[in-house]
Amino acid sequence: MTSPFTQARLTTWLFCLITSLLVAAFNTLAWRMTGFNLFSFSYMVLLPIGALVMGFAALSGFYLGATRFHFQPGRIDFAFLLIVAVAFAVQIFLGIYLSFYFMGSVPNPSLDSFMEFISLYVTRVKHTMHLDRHTSDSVAAGGAGWYLLMVQVMALCAVARTIYGATDRRGSAQWE
Repeated sequence: MTSPFTQARLTTWLFCLITSLLVAAFNTLAWRMTGFNLFSFSYMVLLPIGALVMGFAALSGFYLGATRFHFQPGRIDFAFLLIVAVAFAVQIFLGIYLSFYFMGSVPNPSLDSFMEFISLYVTRVKHTMHLDRHTSDSVAAGGAGWYLLMVQVMALCAVARTIYGATDRRGSAQWE
């Protein structure tokens, strides 16, 4: 038998995983229908609005579960949130990759081809800037795409920290 604390933890974790999968699936469907990756939307390149909004939606299951079951998270739960946040970024790429597979663009899916896909997607995706009613030409990110991805993953980690802090009622989640 498991304790009520462990049951609340596992249920909270399950809520978080479910919302993460649902939001990644929503992003993939939106991308398939519109051609626009909501996760990659950013303001002035350095403010990843899409990653922040999608991250809050993806990790909201943890907050909902913790408040619903009166769960008091610990450090292990913060580590879990960080892992789910990084895994969410992988889920975004996996959804687009599988979408290409089902469209017939990827003949044989494998881990190597998935890693190549991430590299191509990050470096060759086109970015367009809109400033004061002027639109720039679409430009591939090149090597800077990895920095943009790093900013998005850091935003997801900040979301994980915010969700963890919002569910901690003891006040032990303060920055030390």
